[in-house]
Amino acid sequence: MKRRRYGSVRKLSSGRWQARISGPDGKLISLGTFTTKREADRVLAAAETNQARGTWLDPSVGKQRFGDFAEHWMRTRTLRPMTRTLYERQLRLRIMPTFKSAFLAEITTKLVREWYAAQMADAQKRGRGAVIVDTTYRLLRAILSTAVEDGLIPKNPCRIKGAGTVRDAPRPEITVTQLWKLVDTVPDRYAALVLLASATALRSGELSALRRRNVDLTARTLRIDPDEGQYVEPGGGQKPYFGPPKSDAGARTIVIPDAILGRLAVRMAEHAQPGPDELVFTTKDGNPVSRHNRSWWRRACRIVGVDEEAHLHDCRHAGLTLAAQSGATLRELMALGGHSTPRAALIYQRATRERASEVARGMSARLAKGDPRPRRP
Repeated sequence: MKRRRYGSVRKLSSGRWQARISGPDGKLISLGTFTTKREADRVLAAAETNQARGTWLDPSVGKQRFGDFAEHWMRTRTLRPMTRTLYERQLRLRIMPTFKSAFLAEITTKLVREWYAAQMADAQKRGRGAVIVDTTYRLLRAILSTAVEDGLIPKNPCRIKGAGTVRDAPRPEITVTQLWKLVDTVPDRYAALVLLASATALRSGELSALRRRNVDLTARTLRIDPDEGQYVEPGGGQKPYFGPPKSDAGARTIVIPDAILGRLAVRMAEHAQPGPDELVFTTKDGNPVSRHNRSWWRRACRIVGVDEEAHLHDCRHAGLTLAAQSGATLRELMALGGHSTPRAALIYQRATRERASEVARGMSARLAKGDPRPRRP
């Protein structure tokens, strides 16, 4: 057996060839067994090169199962309640069935690519968008990035081009005229809810968590509580709860437009529960307004002629778009919508065809005023 500087190759009694390399403590570490001596030599040479570059990892450190590492990753992360609930659900339903028992070192780009393709196919079959698959992929990539940082694997196998990219799926648009028709069509107890969703751009969960003490009709403001400003419905058999808003930026105070103030005051007087700590919007049974009890919304959409795919949350989109068209700056849109990053708010600054025409007409009028040439009679 030829002795090497960094390791050795030897023939075993089974006839296979074993490649070994010296670890940091000088002891030989097996790189595996191979059918031919040439193959063992090639693996050892590659390991020696990586060791010289400082990129070599002991194969044994990757012998930790993904499921155990993912549980450790979740325990050591400071996550908001809603984010933790989302991650737990994604792990349980979409990641663990494939990767739980796999050793970290065994997770290859090929395996990740096959898993991603299967997830996309399942989403299409169930009529779901790609967003849920891409957010799950980003979670898997984040966990394995930590494994790289911890020296457990040499590189992240999540290397699929374009995967995990945030896609802005088009949503049904609700016009101002349709909004007022919806307000007049939904049951009286929900009219102010639709108004606020549109005029203040609150999230559905924020509306469901709104309490009397959060609404000041005299000051024309409402406040999203930093501790219980969101009604969270995790799904997966878990019970809903009142928790912090989606992000730190979600805890905010919003001015109520005058156009809806009177209707809001009337609806609160007629339907809101009494007492400062009670909910402003409830079902007729006194329960929080949930995404599971909105048959009244779907019925109103059918009557008004709004796209059947529209959600109550799309009123928020309509409100933010209206704010952008009314001249709100990017920072003002972020404050109104409770966005923590500019990216989300930028969606609503896109120019609509109608708004573009208005802008063009305004520009034309200003250009005409400054034209020094005499106009023809």
